[in-house]
This record gives sequence, C-alpha cells and structure tokens, in this order.
Amino acid sequence: MKKKKIAAFFDVDGTLIYKDSQALEAKFILKKENLSLGYLGKILLTLFALQLNRMGWISLSYQNKVYIKTYRGRTRQWLEKMANDLFSQVIEKKLIPRSLALIHGHRKKGDLIVLVSATTHHILIPFEKQIEPDKIFCTRIEFGQNGECTGKVLGKICAQEEKRSIVLEFAGEMDVDLEQSHAYTDHHSDIPFLESVGHPVAINPTKKLAAFAKKRGWPLYRF
Repeated sequence: MKKKKIAAFFDVDGTLIYKDSQALEAKFILKKENLSLGYLGKILLTLFALQLNRMGWISLSYQNKVYIKTYRGRTRQWLEKMANDLFSQVIEKKLIPRSLALIHGHRKKGDLIVLVSATTHHILIPFEKQIEPDKIFCTRIEFGQNGECTGKVLGKICAQEEKRSIVLEFAGEMDVDLEQSHAYTDHHSDIPFLESVGHPVAINPTKKLAAFAKKRGWPLYRF
C-alpha cells in the first residue's frame, strides 16, 4: 500500500510573523502614499475594523471584507509592487525565527508545507519566494475587465470554517494523512482548522485559543 503524505499547515499573521499583515499594509500605505481624504477614511476604518476583530466584536471574515473594499480601483501591478516593498521594508524583519525553524524541520522530514491564510494573495507573493511552500491558500480579490480591483472577494474569505474545508479538500486531492499532519495558528477563529489534523499547535495564541488549547491538551508555543 502506498504511504500517505504528511503535511504541515501554517497560518501566517501572528504565526509566521509578529503582527497582522493587513494592519502593517494599511500603516505602510498611510506612510508612503499621498492619500485623498476619502481613501484615508477607508484605511482608518479598516484599522478600526481590525481592532474590533481583536476584541471579538466582529468576525475575521467580516473584517476582511471591510479591508478588501480599500483595494477598489487599485491595479494588480500596484498591489504587487506595494506588497514587495512592504515585505522588504517591514514584514521580513517581523518573521518569527522559531516558526521558520518549524517549517525547516518539517521540510527536512519530507512533509508538505502549506500556508493557509485569510491574508490577500498579493501580500503573500513575497512569502512564496522566501519560504517556498508547496501550496498557498489565501483570500483572492476580484479584478474587473479594466484590470482594477472591484473591492470584492473572488470566492470565499480564507478564514474560520473555510480553512477547515480547504485542509480537508487538499488532503483528499493530495492523499494526505491528516491524523499524522500538523497545523499551526495563533487565533481562536482557527479552531476548526486546528481540529482538522492530528497534531494541532497554538503559536502566540489569543486568550481564547490558549484556554481552548490547554483544555484539549494541545501544545502551546510562545515565540
């Protein structure tokens, strides 16, 4: 019988990097761009939505929908150029060395490395070059025929139950043994994602995830 593959699924924000990539992006745009009052208002609203999500008042999916509206009118080229600058100037310095060491360890054992993040695709392109995962699942944004972002999501936000569905589908397609596989995240909204594998790990967890992980006897790392 052919031996099944083992995968290591990693969230990004708070798990592979300190801080939230969308918050970092919003602050980076505020600093670098000469913004109109209307666009400035949108950016500030998204930062407020990020805070509301941290407080548990709105869902991660809703917060992402609010944020993606700020991309309306931006071209794919502009977003990717900005994301590359953001990574080289800000995010690269916030990569968590011990999380990267976990990836290295899994790769050394021959495990598949999979990033599963609510973050939008353009922000994760530099991660693909740096980390070289076998697969990235993330939130995709819609572009119109004019090449500009519509401010809407293409498909579903890669968060909450959707992450679990992605893991299950990927495992079926790639013949992955989920009972022997691993998942890493920092946020309690990812509990279904963690429950989909045999070896869930909480990294720098929120209070809710820390309490849940302790109750279930899951490993809990603070990097």
